[in-house]
Amino acid sequence: MMPMPSEKVLLVDDDRNLLASFKRQFHKQINLVTAASGGDGLQALMDDGPFAVIISDMQMPNMDGIQFLTQARSLSPDSVRIMLTGNANLNVAIGAINNGQIFRFLNKPVDKSILYETVIDGIQQYRLVTAEKFLLNKTLKGAVDLLADVLGLVNPASFSQASRIKRHVRAMAEELELEDGWSYELAAMLSQLGCITLPPEVSEKRARNEQLTSKEEAQFNKHPEIGERLLKHIPRLEIVAAMVAHQASDTNRLEIKQKLSPGEKGKLGGQLLKVAFAFDDNILRGCSETDALANLRGQPHLYDPALVQALVASKGGASVDIMSLPITSLKPNMILDQNIISTTGALLVAKGQELSPAILLRLASSEENGAISGPVQVMLVDSSS
Repeated sequence: MMPMPSEKVLLVDDDRNLLASFKRQFHKQINLVTAASGGDGLQALMDDGPFAVIISDMQMPNMDGIQFLTQARSLSPDSVRIMLTGNANLNVAIGAINNGQIFRFLNKPVDKSILYETVIDGIQQYRLVTAEKFLLNKTLKGAVDLLADVLGLVNPASFSQASRIKRHVRAMAEELELEDGWSYELAAMLSQLGCITLPPEVSEKRARNEQLTSKEEAQFNKHPEIGERLLKHIPRLEIVAAMVAHQASDTNRLEIKQKLSPGEKGKLGGQLLKVAFAFDDNILRGCSETDALANLRGQPHLYDPALVQALVASKGGASVDIMSLPITSLKPNMILDQNIISTTGALLVAKGQELSPAILLRLASSEENGAISGPVQVMLVDSSS
C-alpha cells in the first residue's frame, strides 16, 4: 500500500454514519476531513483548506451537491471535485459536470477500493495543476523578471516605465480579483519588449517626454506588434503576447467575471495596460495622482470606467514614505524617486524603477568605480494601511 498522501481530502455528506465509516476505513490511507452539510463543507474550505480533493453527495437538504460544488469551485478552484450519488439520472450528471466541473461521477454505494483509487487519481490531478501553476507563477515569472532587469540596463527609460506599469496592473488585477494574476504582471513587465528595436534617439526623446516626429511616432507605435511577435511562439506566453499586442487597441469593454476565455484575457490584459500607461503618462507630465485619475475618468471612450475605478480603489489605502539613503542601504522592492545619472551623463536607472538584486548590483558596482555617488532618493509604498 502506498504511503498516505499529505494532501487533504474533504468529504461532504449528510449521512453521519457514512462519514464515520469512511473515517474509520481510510484513517491510515487518506488525510480525510468530513462535513455533514454543504454549509459546513464551505466553512471547512475556508478554515481548513487547501484541499486537493473535494467529494460531495448529491442529495443533501438545504444545499445539494451541485450547489455545494459550484460554490466550492469559486472558493478553491484548484481542488479536484468528485460527486457521489445514488441517483444515476443523466441530467443530474450533466448539471454536476457543467456547473461544478466534476472530475469523476460515482454512484452510491461505491466500493471502497474504487473510491480510494478515484481519490488518489484526484490527488495526482491536483498535483499536476498546482505544479504547472507554480512553474508559471514562480519559475517563469522569475525568469521574466530577470530578463526585464537585463533589458532595463540596456534601455532604462522604457523598462523603468514597465516596472511602474507592473505595480499599477497588479493593483488593478487584485482589486478585480482576476484569475491568473501572474499573466497580467508578466504582460506589464514585457509590454515594452518591442522598444528594443527603437533607435536610441527615439527612446531618449521618450524618456525626456519630448514631442516625437510623425516618423518617430510611427516607429514607436509598432512596438506592441513587435513585442507580440517576439513572445507568441514561447510556450505558455501566448496569452501574455496577446495582452502586449492589445495595449494600444480601442476600448473594448468586457464583462469582468471569474472565468475568461484566452481571447478575453488577451483583450482585458491589453486594456489594463492601456489604463496603466495613460495614468503613468499623466504622472510624468506633472499631474498629481488625483488629477491623473480624474483625467482618465473623463475619457470613458478611451479607458474602460470599470478598470479606471479599480485603479482608483487600489490607490485608496496606500501610504508612501520618501527617504534619502546611501547606495549600500538600498534594498529590493524600494522604488527610485530620481534618475540615476553617471558622471558621463548616461542614464543608468530611471525614476520609478523598482529595485531588484540585479539593479542593486549594478548601482554598487557603479559607485565602486566612481561612476555615481549617493545618497539616493527612494520611495517605500505600503498598501496595507
